[in-house]
Amino acid sequence: MNIKNFIKIFPLKITSMSFLFLGALTSCDDENNLLVTEKEIKQTNSRFELSLKIDPDIVYSNSSTKLITSIKRLVPKDSLGSDPTMYCKLNTVGGNLDMHSELYSFNGQSYPGYLNVSISDSANSVWEGLAFFIPSLPLKDTGHISAIFDGMNLTLPIKLVPTP
Repeated sequence: MNIKNFIKIFPLKITSMSFLFLGALTSCDDENNLLVTEKEIKQTNSRFELSLKIDPDIVYSNSSTKLITSIKRLVPKDSLGSDPTMYCKLNTVGGNLDMHSELYSFNGQSYPGYLNVSISDSANSVWEGLAFFIPSLPLKDTGHISAIFDGMNLTLPIKLVPTP
């Protein structure tokens, strides 16, 4: 084949190879959500929605996982019968938390594991708290992260894996 014929055919080969590659990608379906590493759980009462999200849900002994706690106000503050204590308690099994949100404090004393919840008075206002779960040694098979706010309790398991 001479170079002139190759140059004429080359764009057609690239196009057909591109379609073949795209077809192969779209036929790969992640039915079991193996590639989705995020887990989220929610609970509501008549006043708030509490959400706990981790990503990834598998943690190596030398790494960490991101934890986001969200609280959404469902009704305006003035319609609440009583004001909740505005902190969110975070607990762990199998590790420790590196807090990246403001800790709750009262009378000048900070409380580790308690995040200060500062949320607007209007309905649908959202507060988010950030922390990182760091596994502790000796490593367990499964760790847990829990969040407690306004009478609601959530917990998510985390698969703990030794570093290869």
